[in-house]
Amino acid sequence: MRDLSQRQTSRAVAANRFSLLLCSLMLLAGAAPADELPKEKGIARTLKMFDMFCLAELPDIEAIERFAGFGEFAQISGADLAPYRSGAPNEKVLAWRFHDFGVELILTARRAKPDAAEKRVHPAFANGRIVACSLLIPNDAPQADIVKELTTRMGRAPDEARDEAETHVSAWNNETPKAVGRVVFRAPADKSAKAALSASATVKD
Repeated sequence: MRDLSQRQTSRAVAANRFSLLLCSLMLLAGAAPADELPKEKGIARTLKMFDMFCLAELPDIEAIERFAGFGEFAQISGADLAPYRSGAPNEKVLAWRFHDFGVELILTARRAKPDAAEKRVHPAFANGRIVACSLLIPNDAPQADIVKELTTRMGRAPDEARDEAETHVSAWNNETPKAVGRVVFRAPADKSAKAALSASATVKD
């Protein structure tokens, strides 16, 4: 019973953390759930890595870079960065490969100025910056199970759920006077392609 209570408390803390993310995308490290990275392979371990690598560090791209360095991830450079570029103004892109339970994952981080389309959608942040972080993961877990777990953590159903170009997209959005937050899960129909957990914060400079 005590273990059940602890798990319920941990889930409540996680839900509150993700709610805070959607409100501002500027989390303090002290607000992170106390539970450690699960030792077993599975959705809980994957989402905890996403939390640690991306959500806990946004909107500080240098913090993501330091975290990757501590983890001794293999940095991707040169022409190999091309798939992770968006072409946005003043863009800085970083990426790393690492392995977990024998499979490859890729962590990416990007900082850029809003492009013309983003300025039209969020004019209050036209002079700000966008910082995004993604964890590219094996596309072997049931898409519905990941969406279900994210829904629990976010505390609400996705704001967007659609299929586009053979990829299922679930997204949670929020805008406050200080930040625009977005968390997205993309699951390609092609199981050989990686799925992606992404978070972005648009903040004012």
